Amino acid sequence: MLGDEAFRLAKEAKDIAADHIPAYNEEQVRLVTQETRYLWTRIEEMIASLNTAVANQQRSGSSQTQLGSSQPHGAPGQQQPSQSQAANTQQSAAQAEIENTNAQTALYFLTLNRNKRCLLAYHHRRAQFLRSLLWTLHLASSMIPATLSLRLSPEEQNYARDYARLNSNYRDAVENQLCPSDSLNWTADGELPPRDLFIEVRVVKDCGEIVTENGVVNLQAGTQHYLHRSDVEHLVTIGYLEHINPS
Repeated sequence: MLGDEAFRLAKEAKDIAADHIPAYNEEQVRLVTQETRYLWTRIEEMIASLNTAVANQQRSGSSQTQLGSSQPHGAPGQQQPSQSQAANTQQSAAQAEIENTNAQTALYFLTLNRNKRCLLAYHHRRAQFLRSLLWTLHLASSMIPATLSLRLSPEEQNYARDYARLNSNYRDAVENQLCPSDSLNWTADGELPPRDLFIEVRVVKDCGEIVTENGVVNLQAGTQHYLHRSDVEHLVTIGYLEHINPS
């Protein structure tokens, strides 16, 4: 049924959450794109058929008018009412065919636009997830977990690298101009302050030593630490640390 493939793609876009993204469904995208191209071809064919039908109807109406004006009324042996009735029946059938083609063309056009919106929404949600993840990782695209990279298409992987590179260049240029001896927290919420500056975390995977504002901390698996949120939030996001009792 028309639009079913796009509906399935929209449902997948809805399943994307802040901490989860399904694997890129290349086959479903291909099916929606294929249906969209088919609809566009049919629309072009029906518009051409519609233009031909309208032109034929206009010529037929003009011929009937000329024929009626050239024949004397009430001439013996002529069946003018029957001829007029046949012409009207033919014209009505042609008009009904035109209206049917108009309705079908409108349906295909609306379905085509819906397919395009579903495709755009699907890719927009995935790109939105990648942008949010990259800022959490301080624009370090190399820190994207391998299990997550496998769910991305090659184009999405290229997009993540290019987005991180361009924004890193912009970030560095701004920091060099505004605060050469310091760095800005680009991941901080500009409207609401963080609820807790420090959080308690449990190490799930060995991270080795990291440098924090308060010195060097060795993050060994199974240990717990009370650290500054901005120092370890990216490690929590990729699953190396677990936030204990998050509020």
